Amino acid sequence: MAGFTTKRLLLCPYTEADLDDLTSLCGNPLVWPLVLHDEVSPRSPKFRERLRLSMERAAFAAIIRLKSTGEFMGQAMVTVTDTKHFLEGSFAICLLPKFWNNGYGTEATHYMVDYSFRWFDLQRISLTVLSSNLRAIAVYQKM
Repeated sequence: MAGFTTKRLLLCPYTEADLDDLTSLCGNPLVWPLVLHDEVSPRSPKFRERLRLSMERAAFAAIIRLKSTGEFMGQAMVTVTDTKHFLEGSFAICLLPKFWNNGYGTEATHYMVDYSFRWFDLQRISLTVLSSNLRAIAVYQKM
């Protein structure tokens, strides 16, 4: 399980074996309304394919695992767009509800964003967040 580590997390490369965990994450009734804003059901084959493609196409996609146990916690990714004048990144993260409110999202976000600025030489990184996702907004404001 090669990848990057933080104090409490493993940020592992995505593999096809992670697709069931990712589909369950997005289909979680507490997660879905905070991260998905379209009509595609998270359990449909079309959604699974979109999820797989987004992880494979990201410049930096990580499966987040608890360092002490290896347990699946969620995912994060950075996609990079080459504008005419600079490189711009877009960040996304999603954790299972049982890992909310423990600073894991902040820890993963800090590592992913810092690494992406250094490695990809980004000039800017952005994200989209729903106004109802107050936990995510708090994390992003910290960054």
